Amino acid sequence: MKKVKVGVVGCGNISDIYLTNSKKYDVLEIVAVCDQLRERAGAQAEKYGIGKVYDDVADIMADGEIEVILNLTNPNAHYPVNMMALKAGKHVYTEKSLAVTTQEGQEIIALAQEKGLRVGAAPDTFLGGRLQ
Repeated sequence: MKKVKVGVVGCGNISDIYLTNSKKYDVLEIVAVCDQLRERAGAQAEKYGIGKVYDDVADIMADGEIEVILNLTNPNAHYPVNMMALKAGKHVYTEKSLAVTTQEGQEIIALAQEKGLRVGAAPDTFLGGRLQ
């Protein structure tokens, strides 16, 4: 089975669980990480054996090897990062919410449909039992 090449944007606390669990799936290969703090991205790359480190979101989006962007940024950055990924021809999966407003979410979905790309989100962080 062909592995899906994934680039991670955002290397904060939540990235550990994603980077750990990604090793359990033969279909996924995290090939790059990106964070505004290059040292944080570099630390995650070293810890998880990831070959590429970026500190500029535009650079990870330009990486032709990457098929999917895993967006682990803070919620206010979800919309711009997701839109950049879609415009770059990459599928998107986002932790927390897809966007912070309904209109932004609708724009993400519309662009994905227009480009024939997929989007997904893991809403359990804000819909989980602890917050309910």
